[in-house]
Amino acid sequence: VVLKETGFSLDEIAAMIDQAFTMDDMKRLMHKKKTELATQIEEASQQMTRIEARLHQLEHLGETSVYEVGIKQVPALYVAGLRRIVPRPQDMPVYRCRMFEELEEGLGGSATTTNMQQEYVLYHMTEFIEENFDIEVAFCFNSLANLQPSANVTVYEIPAEPMVASLLYKGPFMGVGDGILALFTWLGVNGYSPIGPVRELHVFGRENDMDDYNNVVVELQVPISK
Repeated sequence: VVLKETGFSLDEIAAMIDQAFTMDDMKRLMHKKKTELATQIEEASQQMTRIEARLHQLEHLGETSVYEVGIKQVPALYVAGLRRIVPRPQDMPVYRCRMFEELEEGLGGSATTTNMQQEYVLYHMTEFIEENFDIEVAFCFNSLANLQPSANVTVYEIPAEPMVASLLYKGPFMGVGDGILALFTWLGVNGYSPIGPVRELHVFGRENDMDDYNNVVVELQVPISK
């Protein structure tokens, strides 16, 4: 009964009896079962997150979007980035502030970042999610030639994209997620698939220099294919 309650099948229990398992054998099997259950729980949790995100999208499918989505080409970007996992939406402000500070320090301070062209946040996801955000704060430059990044900063080229879906978001910073949701909803309705991270281009300038976080303008982009 005890073995059955811990998740072992009747066939597994019969095999243990037939083979006269020792205490060490039982411990080994228990640890194995524990690992299997932990994996199943993690997979189920991820499935729940995807289901919740999909339900969120479906609930908004019938609504008229307040955003106008367009398709355009974008050139290659030369970026220096810093990447982290942000657990929850409410954690975004603190995480992002620290990440941008760390990115600037990793590039040698303001002397280097004065040559920055644009500031981005990249969301490394291919569907709308509501937790554990894989984000990258990034500065865009004309060239990577003169950059001397620290070990925690990655410099690389993002290839030009022949087709990205784009919308302009205006409003409070904490509402940018609504714009991302609208972007993914538009993709689903129009038969497009995202093929790269969502890009949040800061039209307003530097995030850490903002005085009013309730009135920002950002362009949201995502590379797509039909």
